[in-house]
Amino acid sequence: MKRLIWLVIVLLGVSAAAYFLIKQNEAKKKGIVTADRGFTVEKIEDIKKIVIKHKKLQPMIFTREGKSWKMDGKFDVDPGVFVNIEKVLLNMRLQYIPPAASTKNILESISKNGIQVDLYDGDDEPFKIFHIGSDTQKGEGTYMVMGGSTQPYVMHLPGMSGGLRSRFEQPAKNYRDKFLYKFPADKLASIKVEYPMDNFSSFIIQANGENFEIAPLLDLVKKPINPVNQKMLEDYVDQFEMMGTEGLLSNIPEKDSILNESPVCTFTFTQKDGSVTIHEIYPYDDIVEQTGKITRTKQELNKQNRVFIHNNEGDLYTAQSRVVGGMFKGYEDFFAAPKMQKMY
Repeated sequence: MKRLIWLVIVLLGVSAAAYFLIKQNEAKKKGIVTADRGFTVEKIEDIKKIVIKHKKLQPMIFTREGKSWKMDGKFDVDPGVFVNIEKVLLNMRLQYIPPAASTKNILESISKNGIQVDLYDGDDEPFKIFHIGSDTQKGEGTYMVMGGSTQPYVMHLPGMSGGLRSRFEQPAKNYRDKFLYKFPADKLASIKVEYPMDNFSSFIIQANGENFEIAPLLDLVKKPINPVNQKMLEDYVDQFEMMGTEGLLSNIPEKDSILNESPVCTFTFTQKDGSVTIHEIYPYDDIVEQTGKITRTKQELNKQNRVFIHNNEGDLYTAQSRVVGGMFKGYEDFFAAPKMQKMY
């Protein structure tokens, strides 16, 4: 009987050990490190969703879409900014363990002003949670605590100076992609360009099979003698596949006064899936620099150093004319004769 009892005890011990090893292996597969200091993941691809929660701000939710990220389910994420978060999640390391005497103050500070980061691998529950406190006094690292733990650590990125908190504490607009124009030519049904105070220059470009055709918005505009410069027309459409802006302006006090002006130009992009995007263009120099001039025509618009771009989602951007100036063409411009090549 005693032998049977001991056998049962041994079997229970073996079963418990096996269960522990299986769970530990599952954790490793998910990139989980069970120690308190296991803040990192092995591969960024293991993360499907990141939720960043600030004490006084709305949570920011980043979801993976292939190799890219979306913020709050609708905005493309700027990869040049978001890579700073990815580097932290992959490469941060323990710098040192704070003295036990400072633990209480660190935890209280995190409780009042900490940033919580939840990582998901596709399940409904996060597989990793950690809290970010303030940077250390010398700014060489950042206090962090794993979810469910009371042991703070000072974490840093090897080879990089400065703390890590700022990478998770950017305004939402900083994470958003600065590329306002992402319209592949094969997805576009039409581009309508309206100059309210220069109607003769207004036009619409429409897809016709694999090609595009241009027409004036006013019926009384006469078609130029020269044929359409197809190369120019194709180049014009292609530029909207990838065109960036200077930045997104978020709730600036001047926004209402800018939008009270009449737009100099309005773009309407209709995609083949039926989605419509509208961009209104305002002259930056006239409004901000107060030049005293009133831009009315596309020729005058091209002389602006910058422009404001307002879209139908309520966002306001600034863009340099040297970057977006190719947008501001008139109907007649597409009938320019091709330049003759020099013969030698």
